[in-house]
Amino acid sequence: MLGSHTGVPGFAGGGGGVGVALFFVLSGYLITSLLLAERERVGRVDLRAFYVRRALRLFPALAAVLLVVAILAILGLVPTPASQGVDYPIVELGVIAYGANWLVVAGQNIGLLGHTWSLAVEEQFYVLWPAILLFCLRFGRARLAFVLLALVFLDLPYRLLLDLNGGLMHVFVGTDSRGDALLFGCVLALLGTCWHPIVGWLGLAGVAAVAASWPGDPGLGAQILFIPVAAIVSTLAVAGCPAALAWRPLAFVGKISYGLYLWHGLLIWWHLPWPVAVPLSIGIACGSYYVLERPFLRLKDRFGRARAGSKPVPARAPEPRPA
Repeated sequence: MLGSHTGVPGFAGGGGGVGVALFFVLSGYLITSLLLAERERVGRVDLRAFYVRRALRLFPALAAVLLVVAILAILGLVPTPASQGVDYPIVELGVIAYGANWLVVAGQNIGLLGHTWSLAVEEQFYVLWPAILLFCLRFGRARLAFVLLALVFLDLPYRLLLDLNGGLMHVFVGTDSRGDALLFGCVLALLGTCWHPIVGWLGLAGVAAVAASWPGDPGLGAQILFIPVAAIVSTLAVAGCPAALAWRPLAFVGKISYGLYLWHGLLIWWHLPWPVAVPLSIGIACGSYYVLERPFLRLKDRFGRARAGSKPVPARAPEPRPA
């Protein structure tokens, strides 16, 4: 996504859309896996602690970005394309409420914060999915996985209906039309199947192929098919290559990825050449992680996952007294 947005050779097409799909698949898989592991370990999930941990992970860096954008808007330093017709106080409220994608669907230009539509989709998933998962698990993991897959494939005709009614931007940023990738990740976690590594390599090859041919214009009707295809091949990649995801360089990128996502979305409006934009984005993301995000991440330990209730200690029988 960074390469696509900054014009890195080989990434300058529309392949950033594949990165978004992969990001959604990972989110669905990781969050569902964590919730299932907590439930299986102690028999319940502490939803309050879950939401507090999510807030500590996501909001501090986002608040810093919103502050910077507000200062730029007040000082009149926002580049022209990102300032025309943008009511930044309203947009920032929409971003804080994690509704940026629906502002876009409604035709609102959200300027410098345009990239936050995907964060809104993810956060809406975080709010709704844990409770839905815990309720539906009573019917069995396999049944739930089957229902989710059915919803995913029903989403394709729904996209076509949106397209016929002039809703292509809705197709691209709507939670209801982009949730398939999240659901694919959830299905993967629910099945808990050990996949052969060849599946992962095929998935990675598929990701590369889709990225190379992805249409750059979000208004193209081909997006209707490319989005679910990207979700499917991303799911295969995640399923078969867990070791690759744990590779140290990728793990480091994972640490700073949230800040990289937030801050590079601001830098691209200044149209810096990619040899400047890429290292600058990485440097700012590292600073965001170590100075701002990590202190709040340490607070997450105070809101640990649910613990099993302590078992009552059986009373000891009284020792017989000597006669």
